[in-house]
Amino acid sequence: MSAEDLSPEDQWPLPPAWMWDCAECVRRYEAMKHVQAVIAGLTAEDPGVDWDVTDSVAGTQISLGRHLADAHREALPDWDPACATCVGHRDSLAKPRERTPGLLQGAEMAAEEHRARHLFAPPRIVGLM
Repeated sequence: MSAEDLSPEDQWPLPPAWMWDCAECVRRYEAMKHVQAVIAGLTAEDPGVDWDVTDSVAGTQISLGRHLADAHREALPDWDPACATCVGHRDSLAKPRERTPGLLQGAEMAAEEHRARHLFAPPRIVGLM
């Protein structure tokens, strides 16, 4: 299957140019793509291979998103009104309710990590985290 055969929802976007100026972004992005290639190779050889997605593909995506949220917060994309997860995070953060500071910080970080995923993950999987 070639890239032309993929729907736009499944295509991995080219990260913005500024990410390539950050050695940590490059390291984490390359690690993510390497793990994806390894897992794709393993499952192609043996579809029944046992691998833990939380220790590999998802973990590297979380790591990259976390770095982007921590180090490049000002460069994250705005909320996407067409993305249900963006809408959910935005609405959750906007609700005036009492929260402990730790929970609010965690909710803010999860929302920022999600916004960061719009920079490097296909639309079909951006909303999964």
